[in-house]
Amino acid sequence: MTTLYLHGLNSYNQTRRTEWLQQFGKVVKPLLSYQNIPKTYQILEKLVQNHRPDVIVGSSMGGFFGFYLGNYYRIPTLLLNPALLMSVLVCPDIRLSASDTKHSISLGKYDDVIRPEITKRLLKDRRQRYQIFEYDIGHQTPFEVFTDVAVKSGLFIPNI
Repeated sequence: MTTLYLHGLNSYNQTRRTEWLQQFGKVVKPLLSYQNIPKTYQILEKLVQNHRPDVIVGSSMGGFFGFYLGNYYRIPTLLLNPALLMSVLVCPDIRLSASDTKHSISLGKYDDVIRPEITKRLLKDRRQRYQIFEYDIGHQTPFEVFTDVAVKSGLFIPNI
């Protein structure tokens, strides 16, 4: 299995998360600068076309890109506090399409960066297939929560 891992704004691509994901196969983990949203999207489209990931994992700003890439290329996603509001605030040249792609979304109940109620409302307003997992956390997703939601989503099943 190939996973595309998209880190958050001002975060890194080498983390315990990417190490954990490697047990399931190849992890493509670009180091991204989110300064130019349309250009970043173009770079990520090329990565998707070249590596053909089976799953996209995105955190915060990476979740914003993962959501749209997953929809367009019909790739299941695992999104951690995704910055979906960016699609309303910024109008990037991003391919929009209705999709039956499965999105598994982890939200922090106490997230004051990306408020979970806004994310839920944005998802409800779109015809999307998604499941939400809520945790008693803020914006940062602890490693234990990440592994829990990854397994609960059904996208990553560890060998026992």
